[in-house]
Amino acid sequence: MNLWRVRIRPLAWLRSLHAKLFLLLGLVTSVLTVAVAYSITRNSRRELESYSRRLVIEAAGTVETDIVERDPTFKDPDKLDQLLESIAGPDRSIFQIDVFKQVGRGSEVELVRSSGDESIVEWGPEIGSYLTLQGPQAELVDLEPAGRAWKVYLPIRTHKPGQPPLGLIRAYCDLERWEVVWNNNFKRTYRTLPGVLLGEFILLWLILRMLISDPIEAMVIAMQKLERGEASVRAPVRRSDELGLIASRFNAMAVELQRAGEERESLIQEIRGFNANLQDRIDAALSELQAKNRELAALVERNALLREELGAQERLAVAGQLTATFAHEVGTPLNLMTGHLQLLDAQEGLPEKARERLHVIQAQIQRVGDIVRRLLDLTRRPQLHREPQLFLDLLADLEQLWTPTLTAHGVTVEAQAPPGCRLNVDRKQMEQLFLNLMNNALDAMPSGGTVRISVQPSEESTPDGPWWDLRFQDSGQGIPSELLGQVFRPMFTTKPEGKGTGLGLSICREIVRGHGGDIRIESSEEKGTCVVFTLPGAVPV
Repeated sequence: MNLWRVRIRPLAWLRSLHAKLFLLLGLVTSVLTVAVAYSITRNSRRELESYSRRLVIEAAGTVETDIVERDPTFKDPDKLDQLLESIAGPDRSIFQIDVFKQVGRGSEVELVRSSGDESIVEWGPEIGSYLTLQGPQAELVDLEPAGRAWKVYLPIRTHKPGQPPLGLIRAYCDLERWEVVWNNNFKRTYRTLPGVLLGEFILLWLILRMLISDPIEAMVIAMQKLERGEASVRAPVRRSDELGLIASRFNAMAVELQRAGEERESLIQEIRGFNANLQDRIDAALSELQAKNRELAALVERNALLREELGAQERLAVAGQLTATFAHEVGTPLNLMTGHLQLLDAQEGLPEKARERLHVIQAQIQRVGDIVRRLLDLTRRPQLHREPQLFLDLLADLEQLWTPTLTAHGVTVEAQAPPGCRLNVDRKQMEQLFLNLMNNALDAMPSGGTVRISVQPSEESTPDGPWWDLRFQDSGQGIPSELLGQVFRPMFTTKPEGKGTGLGLSICREIVRGHGGDIRIESSEEKGTCVVFTLPGAVPV
């Protein structure tokens, strides 16, 4: 069956096996595609809400930790202002944090500081009931004039048994920007859904036509030719599946029929020759034998008729056997193929265009997961896989990663290290360490500059193994002296909104300390910044 026949005879096509399989599988693939799209968008929304909830809880936890460690009596609200400004703001996800302190030993509280306008902060006596919470409590609330937000209450506790809470933290995380991200993903997914379904239908049509319709049509044509007496006809299907087996059986049967026909024709020729010879003898014989000759001729003629009838019955029997075999051989494997096609369709997933769209969504989800993991890495130490690494080889691999970016920013790198410098470190963490430092250097040198990397033996080397001092220096803007004590704090950054997360140097410190080393910053404004750190060396072999 081809496309021309389908256009001319649509009703005949609807009765075909190709149409039934196409409609059935098209319905199944459409339902699966829509279900996958719905599941992805729904899970995306849940992930965004879950992430924003964890974000506001962690922000409240950061404020609690800072208050407990630095100012548990709320004597220096200005420091608390700086902390709140670094975490919350109207242009951020954490748009407001309110800090209350407990008054007396009851449930009465009063406002200490707020990241928003303190004159419009709403609070009353009932807020003191949240002092009894044992952990953070988050709930979704509606904002005025529109929108939703996470509201989190977290008591400020000293983590000492029997001590009353110091106060209460109330934090808000606006979900408006996360709703925008989800709506964009939702619209993009369902905007591409019609094209995906159309591509699936076209691909399914072609697959069914190639695998089923065309081979069956070729078999039917071959059977019609054989029925008309063309014994030399052969099925053109050459495959190793069930249809190929049927074609092989058909061809073998056609060969047998051709051979039987040739034998029959040869036998008929022999009989005709015998009759001619016999007729000659009868003509030469006595007249009394003419009657016997006529009887013999009639017998021969009757014999020929019986043979022809026998041949016709044999062809009918073979045709009946072929029909039964064809029905059985086609019916059973087609049922099996239907199941296997469904399984294959589910395993192969979406077409390539749709898969590219899914990769964009997966990349965004992966990005969110990476941010969460980096936040978690600040509270737990990763597993190290230390191996001896030649520093010059590590530096060469890093240069391949950052050379295009450095060229675009007009930044050059000068490296100086002993040829025999070998570090006993985790390679992946070293790549993350140097990439974080290089990113900070690029941000500090918007007009270009120079990065100098130097390595020399450390005075802290022990008999168990050497140590190396590394210096990573840029010629950028430098860091004000009053901020040097805060650069390693998580979420602290001097970069504009959207340029940094405040995690780079904090992660660098955890990597260096995880290897047993130490790290410090040497910097002054307009003179550049130098990051000095130590790393363990590998014992020479």
